[in-house]
Amino acid sequence: QRRVREAVVSTQSTGTSVRTSCVYVCPLELSTMIKLLVVICVCLFGLTRGATECIAGNTTSQTPLNEDDQDDYDFETELNKLKEIYSGSTETVLGYTYVSILPVNYNEYEVNPCWSVSGSVEGHKVAILAQSYPLGDGFCVDSDIDGFSQLCNVNEFKYCDDGVDGATFQFSCYQQSCEKQSVNIFVKMVMSTSDDGGEIEYWCDSTNDTYPSSLARSRPDKMPEYEGDDPSQTKQQYEDGDIATRLCAILLLGPLLISLFF
Repeated sequence: QRRVREAVVSTQSTGTSVRTSCVYVCPLELSTMIKLLVVICVCLFGLTRGATECIAGNTTSQTPLNEDDQDDYDFETELNKLKEIYSGSTETVLGYTYVSILPVNYNEYEVNPCWSVSGSVEGHKVAILAQSYPLGDGFCVDSDIDGFSQLCNVNEFKYCDDGVDGATFQFSCYQQSCEKQSVNIFVKMVMSTSDDGGEIEYWCDSTNDTYPSSLARSRPDKMPEYEGDDPSQTKQQYEDGDIATRLCAILLLGPLLISLFF
């Protein structure tokens, strides 16, 4: 039921009167109020969750790799695979899959790949790792995990925790990288062998976080030798440069020291 009261509102500046209607609504029934509260709670809960817009075509359901396998890679083999990697390749490097973000500015369809945790991971710690390759292209990461805030301008990403059953992570371009035709990243998930909460309490702090770009840095013998004139390249040249530096310091600071004592 509604009761409508008509009131006259006077405008002081003009002296005119305006007739308006004020509507008073009777208190809602208890059941209706409960339904309204439920709707409000659902909306508020949605605001605290990460926002992902994943579709079947760009979502990969991934069972995390076992941590015991992360130390069994042959670096020579993995380095060769890294040299030959290309977008869409079915090869993995150190367990990482090579995926592409396709910004909307330079592609017919925008593709922001999603990775979803699948398999039996209850009680286990799960780490998801991502790195742009080649390095330098910043990207964004979002997730539907409760309380997850979008991270942007990321070059290397790691998220590690338990309770991530069915969680989804989405990757997208960021500012300057959105002006490229594609942004390529390596992504993988790793799961703790144990599901004993006490045993894996600090597991996330000790995971093997070797990224693909570390392969070249860990094998300097595979990198071309430097051929510049940098005096630090050999011990003898470094010592010669060091002597010259000391001599210059003496010549510059000598007169100053003499003036202090005389």
